[in-house]
Amino acid sequence: MMPGSLARRYARALIGLAESPAQRDKFAKDLEAFAELTKAKDTAGAPLLAALVNERFPQAERKKLLDAVLRRVNADAMVGKFLAYVLERGRLSGVVEIARAYRRMADEAAGRIDAELVSAAALPPDAIAKMKSALERATGKSVVTSTRVDPDLIGGVVARVGSYVVDGSVRQALAQMKARLRA
Repeated sequence: MMPGSLARRYARALIGLAESPAQRDKFAKDLEAFAELTKAKDTAGAPLLAALVNERFPQAERKKLLDAVLRRVNADAMVGKFLAYVLERGRLSGVVEIARAYRRMADEAAGRIDAELVSAAALPPDAIAKMKSALERATGKSVVTSTRVDPDLIGGVVARVGSYVVDGSVRQALAQMKARLRA
């Protein structure tokens, strides 16, 4: 686990190495793929990251393992050099936090924002497109949507955009009605 400020510092350094928006997005994809693969467990049930950060193994062996993982995810050479530096500094245990911070910075630089649409039933593609368009007009940014089904909502949609939540669910409407009736 790595403090957020340190993760952001490493992420900012990697963003500074990207020469184009396309390369910035490739770095994000590679970093996330690496972070995800390090969560994989071996036959003993230990995550791969545990072997990469365990100082009982010689640095040269951990570097070889790092290189093998980077080849497996087909990572950009610059991401490989960056992660080798992070390994040398003993900060590889925070790779998940670094990847998360990097993704936020890359999205901000590209003018993108994530939005989660939660509904009681699966939404049709045209409804998702309309909500995405409305969110793009409201935020002035490109919106990357993800959807999730939560039957407890009864009906309607809850939209989460950044730290903002717009709750248009039947569950929320019933809760408000109940509160007004009690008052």
